[in-house]
Amino acid sequence: MTRQNIIDAVIQTVEELRKEYVPRDTGNMAFNSLKYKVEGNYVIIYIDTNIAPYLPHANEPWLSPKWNGKQNPNQDWWDVFANEFIQRFNTRLRGTIK
Repeated sequence: MTRQNIIDAVIQTVEELRKEYVPRDTGNMAFNSLKYKVEGNYVIIYIDTNIAPYLPHANEPWLSPKWNGKQNPNQDWWDVFANEFIQRFNTRLRGTIK
């Protein structure tokens, strides 16, 4: 498998997961701030916090009394996204990454 095949597999997997696992109340995180870039032999997947400065709050438990004890429906979404990415990427490559 070539370097470009691996990069393409990363991008395909991110695009697939963007639709399913990134919170989309307004669509900003899913469609504007979820990004990836290739640097050497690395593909970096990240949320641009200049576009979505509220990202840390979207992933964390709500601690404010304003929410009356309700759980953040997006809590831990980044961990879920990352775990699902690894599973799907492994399947796509027919290998194992950790």
